[in-house]
This record gives sequence, structure tokens and C-alpha cells, in this order.
Amino acid sequence: MAQIGNEQRPVILKNKKKGNRKLNLSAKFYNKKDKELYSRQITLPEVGEEGQEELNDTGILVVGMGGLGCPVAQYLISSGIGYLTLMDSDTVELSNLSRQPLYSEKDIGKFKVDVAKEKLSQINPNAVINVFSNELNNENALEMVSSVDFVIDCTDNIDSRYVLSDICQSIDKPLIHGGIRAFEGHVGVFLPGSGYYRSMYPNPPNPESIEDCSTTGVLSSFVGWVGMHQSLLAIQLALGKIEESIFYFLDGRKGTIRQVEVSEAVVEKPPELSKSLPDHMSSSELKKRLNSKNPPVMIDVRGLLEREEVKIEATDIHIPMDVFTSRINEIPRDGNIVLYCHLGIRSNAARAWLESQEIPASHLQGGIESWLFEVGM
Repeated sequence: MAQIGNEQRPVILKNKKKGNRKLNLSAKFYNKKDKELYSRQITLPEVGEEGQEELNDTGILVVGMGGLGCPVAQYLISSGIGYLTLMDSDTVELSNLSRQPLYSEKDIGKFKVDVAKEKLSQINPNAVINVFSNELNNENALEMVSSVDFVIDCTDNIDSRYVLSDICQSIDKPLIHGGIRAFEGHVGVFLPGSGYYRSMYPNPPNPESIEDCSTTGVLSSFVGWVGMHQSLLAIQLALGKIEESIFYFLDGRKGTIRQVEVSEAVVEKPPELSKSLPDHMSSSELKKRLNSKNPPVMIDVRGLLEREEVKIEATDIHIPMDVFTSRINEIPRDGNIVLYCHLGIRSNAARAWLESQEIPASHLQGGIESWLFEVGM
């Protein structure tokens, strides 16, 4: 069963709704120091104090902390983005240092996300930065994508790129894409209902034809230019300045940018993906159901020590993950059950296994961390 990063890390999952902003735990923006810090961009009429507050209350997932992810994350944090989740399974190598400015020789061998969090926290210590040292895949993508306002694709992995696109498309989550091949770059913003990555590239290329920077080469300044463009689009999207999907080709040799139209999505809702997507429930939705006439049965899949610290329902069923499959007879089969754990990772895996046994179930998105943040005890 899949795991994401280290479940012992404190994570605050953000589920923002426009017009119903929750208390921001990342930064107390309206103090003298922060006003001075962001004064130059607050002066812009397109930003202002209201726009700066919006940036402060935006949660973004950055997948890939290499040549694109480094400048993207730096500019987002420097601009006042309050919630940032970084995901990358790679460790720092010597060849990274020429084009990935967050890292130095002393960081070689360390996980990129851990080093990035340390460096970015020095830029904006008030931001909430969550890190996951795992590769994105079909098993963990939904949980990662669901917990943020939008996603920035900085990965050089073709499989992860299409997984991200399909997941974002299936749950109507905005996606900002970036890619590089030698002196050719492309950047796109894909919004629900106005085209997605498969609109431009319907199918993955033949694996034998895929090239990366180790075979084609790349110039560090060009990588930074593409990443900077991604971050600029992210800021505009967070400020509500982008209303439809857009796509750009960047020519590093000529220094030009060409915009092209994004057609309607080739696959509006990928049927094979939607069938395999796990059912999930937000903390606010779960609270309503627990207070209804037909409350769900809660199943806690955490270990005993975790459970002793805090639990959602005193009368819930406790079936630890390590014995979950052997106690299947204790699980109701009417579909009115909700699984939960610390971050929603183990419960999601348990839910997927139940589905394979034709037992319908839901799981708490973000786990008890999300519950404590949104609902409390």
C-alpha cells in the first residue's frame, strides 16, 4: 500500500472556498513588517492589500523540485503565498547545482524537498510549507491534489505529468504546466472546462523517444526563465486574473514567447480514471453526516498509540492497518462507513482495498490533522 512521505510530519491541509475564507494560520499579514515587506507589489493596482491577502491565503502544490520547481517555489514564497506543498522523491546531486539554486554542495545526498523547505522558510518563516519525499503516482495523486487550491507541474517525469493532468481534470482543479527540452520550453495554465494538458498532447510519447536534460542538455538561465514564467502565471491565477486556459511556447535561442489556443479538452472526464478514484470526504462534510439522522460508522485504521492521543468518535471501530485485511468481517457492507487515519494516507489505501473486495467506503481527506484544523474537538 502506498505511503506519502513521513506521516509523522505535521501537515495542515487547506480547503479554501472563495468567499468563505477560513482563519489563515500561515501569516499575520497586516502588521507593519509585512506591509513593508510586500509594499512594492501591494502598490500595484492589480494586487493591493486585498490581493496580497488572497496570496497569503492560497495553497499550492508544486510537483518536482528540480530546475523548474526551485525558481517557482522561491518566487511563490517571496510573493507571500501562505501555503506551499512540495513533492519530489529525488536527492540533491552535484549535477543539479548549476541550475537549481536552492541547493549547494553541502546538501548533496539530502532530499530536495527537505533542503528546499529549510531555505524557503528563511525567506518567509510565516508560510506553512509541507514536504513529501515520494514520487507522484496514481495511488497518491488524488490526496495530494485535493488538499490545495491548484497545482504546478514542474516534473520531468512523463508518467507523473499525465497522472497530474488527469487527476486535476477529473476533480476540476486548475493546473499550471511547465516543460523544457534544450532551448524549447512550454508553459500552460489549464482551467476546468476550457482544455487540459491532453488537449495539447492527447497521449504520452513513446518511452524510447523521451529525452531529458541529461541527453539534450539545458542552460540554467533558460530553465529559470521558464520557471519564472510559471510562477508569474501562478500569482495571476491566485489573484483571479486568469479566466481561461492558455498555453505558451518559449524559444530560448530567440528569446521569444508565442501564445497558442487551447482547444476543449480531448477527454472531459477520463472514464477509466474516474472509476478508480477513491471516494473521499472533507472534514466539514463529515461533521454534517455525523450530526445527521443516519451518521456513518467511523473506522480508525491508526495504531493504538496514535489513537490514545486523539480520536474523532468515542464509539468508532478500531481496526489498525496492519490487521485490517484479516478483520474484514467486522466492517459493515452498507457503504455508510468512513475510514480515517493521521493524514488520510492509510485510510485511502484501506478504502481502495475495500473497493477491490466490493465493499463501498469513504475516507476522511487529510485525516485527523484536517479534522482538528477545520472542526476541532
